[in-house]
Amino acid sequence: MESVNADDFTKEELFSRLLQLEQRVEELEQENKRKDKKIDQLQEQLDQKDERIEELETRLRKYENPHTPPSKRRSGTRQSPTSQDDEDENVRTDGGTPGRKDGHDPEWRVTAGPDKEIEVTRDCCPECGEHFDESVGVSPRLVEEVPDPQPPEVTQYNRHCYQCDSCGTETVATHPDCPDEGQFGVNVISQAALSRYDHRLPYRKIADRFEQLHGLELSGASAWHATERAARAGRCEYEQIRRQIQQAEIVHVDETGIKREGEQAWIWTFRTREHTLYAVRESRGSDVPAEVLGEDFAGTVICDGWTAYPAFTSNLQRCWAHLLREAEDVASDHEEAEPVHRYLKQMFVGLQSWLETDPSPRERAQMHRSCQNGLRSLVERSVTDEAVATLLGKIEGGIDHWLTFVGEPAVSQTNNAAENALREPVVLRKIIGTLRNDRGMFVHETILSLLATWRQQGRNPYEELRRVVNNNEIISRDHAVPAVETLG
Repeated sequence: MESVNADDFTKEELFSRLLQLEQRVEELEQENKRKDKKIDQLQEQLDQKDERIEELETRLRKYENPHTPPSKRRSGTRQSPTSQDDEDENVRTDGGTPGRKDGHDPEWRVTAGPDKEIEVTRDCCPECGEHFDESVGVSPRLVEEVPDPQPPEVTQYNRHCYQCDSCGTETVATHPDCPDEGQFGVNVISQAALSRYDHRLPYRKIADRFEQLHGLELSGASAWHATERAARAGRCEYEQIRRQIQQAEIVHVDETGIKREGEQAWIWTFRTREHTLYAVRESRGSDVPAEVLGEDFAGTVICDGWTAYPAFTSNLQRCWAHLLREAEDVASDHEEAEPVHRYLKQMFVGLQSWLETDPSPRERAQMHRSCQNGLRSLVERSVTDEAVATLLGKIEGGIDHWLTFVGEPAVSQTNNAAENALREPVVLRKIIGTLRNDRGMFVHETILSLLATWRQQGRNPYEELRRVVNNNEIISRDHAVPAVETLG
């Protein structure tokens, strides 16, 4: 390429070329200033986003931790599904897909046959007024309706009194529909308790509901007394549930906080395949399972890592869901924990697949020893990170209780059953805030236990409430305290 020589240009041309270069330099400087300003704006936005991310992570740590069950691990968005774009409305956070799986038949609501039929006819055309001779077809439509709410029925029971001429005993005649105390009948008591603990209504709203639907005037305090009476009527069945759980071979146990007069208390759940029992206590110690299950309980307790459980019994199955969540949580922040989490997950998944082959007791015993040795080798590894060392310490602390399910076929690997049983009390806790006194604790644990057990057994809670109230086995208010009966 031929080089450019300054001698080839005149002074005017050189001067013009210089002016062009200066103008170009000025343009480039202005462009750089604009870019610098844009960079400053973007940096400011990044700083704001970093602050927002830190704020959200701080809030998220309150809910996303190793002890948060999967059902609680929701998407961080506060936007309702109905407000999202169409392509996003079916996105699930658990990796699944919405709706039934391919190949499943649709499920339709079963409609009962009609109790009566009404012929709906017309005499003439609505457009031109021409008279109709006869219909050319029938378009049936089933309509389901409930009857109008009925006003209360007030009955006076004239209970006759008698005195025995032989022994002098005085007797008052009884009637199955007449309660031993109070002026409310079986249906009022049952509906009040169900409205409170099934429909989660405040007592004031329960009173409003009775007045709106039935014209029955009662106060919120009266609704509370009706619910308390249902609890006292059902306490005998509560004790029957406890005795059934005491005899069980496997019991899921868990506990969560609740307030009593603003102070910390605990609601415990004890669950088997057919029974659920709640106990509200001010203690979170081993004295509670000893009180409810009995100090001589010989079954297996499935639980989390709370210290009260090994203090109560050595027959434990520690929850693998808690362990895997905690290992995953530590591994997400500490690279040294990744092989620990991977090893635990592979062991758990492998054991699940192996158990599906229905191994013999001898094979189970051999597998138990092999996995136990594997866990011991895992916790003996040398680590430098404190969080990883803490995780290994927790595994070592429950080393004798992680693999109970391998040797006992009926034992579950997780404590999901107890955690699920606590969901309803947790929702109620958010609504009621605090229990006022011992009687409130008594009502809370009794009604919750009855409703949960009846649902497990496929029984109708309302009909069962009517049954226990109608039996008139109401204990006295002096005994309406949150404590189980002692065996004589």
